[in-house]
Amino acid sequence: MKRILALILLAMLLCAGASSAHRMFVGQRMTLDLYVLYDDGSPAGNAMVKLYQDGKLFAENVTDSSGKFSIVLPGKGTGKWQYEVSGGGHTEKGSINIDCSWSAEGSKAVVG
Repeated sequence: MKRILALILLAMLLCAGASSAHRMFVGQRMTLDLYVLYDDGSPAGNAMVKLYQDGKLFAENVTDSSGKFSIVLPGKGTGKWQYEVSGGGHTEKGSINIDCSWSAEGSKAVVG
């Protein structure tokens, strides 16, 4: 009886085929940090920051006391981003292009 059970168990193991493993997913979250300083190196605290995605206003807020503005971008954060910072009688504008494309070497973010 033990032999028959052992043969049945062995046959089941041999016929079971390949087992399936679980899959892995990698998420991406992009955080944008802007540091706003005056030309003397002092932080531009309480400066107004406007952030645009592809030409449309996405967010508006002020920098903290250290001149930092931080925001989590939607999705993968890709797109053409423009910012406008105003404070102390000064206004600065800039842009950031985030393109996350997949290649054989892995993903890349182009900031410029």
